[in-house]
Amino acid sequence: MKKTIQFLGFICALVLLNSCYKSPDLGGLSSELVVATDVDLEVDFANFDTYYLSDTIFIVTNSILDDSIMVATPSNSPHYNVAAVQIIQETENNMSDRGYARTITPSDVNDGTAEIALATAIIRVTNTGQTCWGWWGGYPGYWPPWGWGGGGYYYPYCSYYKFDTGTLSIEIGDLTNPDNVGRIPSAWNAAMFGVLSTYDTTNIERAVRGVEQAFDQSPYIQNN
Repeated sequence: MKKTIQFLGFICALVLLNSCYKSPDLGGLSSELVVATDVDLEVDFANFDTYYLSDTIFIVTNSILDDSIMVATPSNSPHYNVAAVQIIQETENNMSDRGYARTITPSDVNDGTAEIALATAIIRVTNTGQTCWGWWGGYPGYWPPWGWGGGGYYYPYCSYYKFDTGTLSIEIGDLTNPDNVGRIPSAWNAAMFGVLSTYDTTNIERAVRGVEQAFDQSPYIQNN
């Protein structure tokens, strides 16, 4: 039975988390993405030698029409993106440094050549809204007449905001331990999330540092 990596529930949870963001405190935004990792404590990563990692990164948004992919190769693909190149390369470098060999052949997932598989996704959510101040007679939008020398009012003062939050997700599936219907359990996952910069270069640099941090705080992923 074809093995598939079941990480959509984790992705949907991250989309929900991102959608809960409110207007950001611009004075307190971190210059880095926040990195969280989780692991199945029963998995011994020393038992694995070969992993599968595709050159494709899924892009999930809060508008299904905007969902897409980006790829690291080939460079002439309409979905080619330099961010994918750097994220995939950083992931491969960390796995190689820990003693694992990569395969990019999809059939290796099914024939037992690859013992674990890595799946990557980017969740991007656009947040918009407005906040208004001002009262009159208990109705929002005007000054209160009491305590200010009698009547009078002024029109509401409103601010509008729009910002993007992004989460880079990396998940490791244990191909050696499928359940009775062929679903692959998650052995490890990492989420790097925060408010995105308006500069693509900055976001790429943050993502790459986030991948490095995710592996740094997961020393148990080791085979040498």
